Amino acid sequence: MKTQNHLFADIFLVTPDEKGRITTTGHAYVSVRGNTIRYAGQSFEMAVDSFHGAAYERYDGRNRILLPALANTHGHLAMTLFRNQADDRNLQDWLFNVIFPREERLNEEIVYTGTLLGIAEMIRSGTGAAADMYYHDEAVAQAALAAGFRLNFSCDAKDPRPDGQHDLLPQLLADRMERYARHPSDLLRVSLLVHSIYLYEDALYPELAKLAETLNCPVQIHVSETRQEVAECVRKYGCRPPRQLEKFGFFRTPTLAAHCTFLDDDDRAILAKYPVVVAHNPSSNLKLGSGIADLAAMIDAGLNVGLGTDGAGSNNNLDLYREMRLAAFLAKGTTGDAAKLSAGQLLDMASRIGMAGLGFANSGRIAAGTDADLQIINYDVPSMTPLGDPVAALVYSSDASLVESLMVQGRFLLYKGELQTVDEEKLLAEARQAAQRLNA
Repeated sequence: MKTQNHLFADIFLVTPDEKGRITTTGHAYVSVRGNTIRYAGQSFEMAVDSFHGAAYERYDGRNRILLPALANTHGHLAMTLFRNQADDRNLQDWLFNVIFPREERLNEEIVYTGTLLGIAEMIRSGTGAAADMYYHDEAVAQAALAAGFRLNFSCDAKDPRPDGQHDLLPQLLADRMERYARHPSDLLRVSLLVHSIYLYEDALYPELAKLAETLNCPVQIHVSETRQEVAECVRKYGCRPPRQLEKFGFFRTPTLAAHCTFLDDDDRAILAKYPVVVAHNPSSNLKLGSGIADLAAMIDAGLNVGLGTDGAGSNNNLDLYREMRLAAFLAKGTTGDAAKLSAGQLLDMASRIGMAGLGFANSGRIAAGTDADLQIINYDVPSMTPLGDPVAALVYSSDASLVESLMVQGRFLLYKGELQTVDEEKLLAEARQAAQRLNA
């Protein structure tokens, strides 16, 4: 690109507003100066005036939809290297007998490659921001910075001892927050990694919760993913995971609660009291045989819910368009109510709510003054013809193959089908080599 200023001209604009209501505008003009949207409306003159005489590049929007970049609220990006390697297993078998042993072979180089592979896949599928819960967090952060991608990555601030216990590493988390949460790129957010309620010794959980509160650090955690997890928690503590995590002191800082497949009314009421965003992962939950989360009940309880893909090892792709469609259809099918949930609600979850949950509250919608995180869909294809309702078309008919361009902070990461910040050929070769080392 010759300039950082862009005019999207004569395009179909679809975006949530600040309250999540979806608006559609035909023959729209959207101007981007630097990393900020300066104008969004139907006046060509006002769009041009917003550049104040500066040069700009015009993007022909005919037969195109402009919408916010999507936000993937749960994943393990480097697990793209486990794609198609350990399928048709339930969660406990998959984790303890396949994944955990292979993860012993991980190093920073492998994690960097796997993370960048996941980012490249998400860029191609219209996702501009994601949550990552994995190891070698500095390698993860560097991959996001190299690609120009927004990432909320988690820091594992504990050190395993030979006796199976853990030492807390508060300075490690403080250092990560100082270095990355305040990074001048504004691409990164840092969270504390807490895998789940079943993986650590009891004494560690209150310490982790206190550390998050002391440093005002968000938390990423798996919650009530399987029936087994819930049953074991009840047997051990006499209550379900959300209640016990609350007793430990969690949820007082912004929390990404992944899965929440098995919640009762009390669980939902607990989570709704706190700054929690549930990361709903329908494909992964189905593939691992974990179950179907009651999305409609979570929404009715006042919970904020975003969408996630989980890792490609248990999905086996990172396409949020598939997740939107599946989440909507499951909600309709399980409730017997075709009005649950609307296409607009799913699009809002995948964009505005998800971005806020990741810590990018000025993204996820297209309006003057918001961050220039957006994507362009080509609807001049058989699967989107006739277009009809553009919101329904995006959620029910679209997929990653229709994403033509993606912009993050005013910078094209994908431009008319070509990755701009990642050497795709080199990355694919390195990813194949890394996967061979991990899965041999």
